[in-house]
Amino acid sequence: MNTEEDEFRRIEREALRRVQDDDDDTQVYAKPWQGLTDEDKQTAVWTNGTFGGGALWAEAMLKERNT
Repeated sequence: MNTEEDEFRRIEREALRRVQDDDDDTQVYAKPWQGLTDEDKQTAVWTNGTFGGGALWAEAMLKERNT
């Protein structure tokens, strides 16, 4: 028969093996940040005329590129 200490060691070995084998190959890839180009900034200046319009345009452009 197994002694209590033998059973404890068996359980410990099993737990360590499960921790080591717990790699499920799940990887998270972060998309690199896409900012505005100089050309984009020039477009914003010429098409939006106001600060508020430019801010809304920039927000929409960045949201589109980074989602």
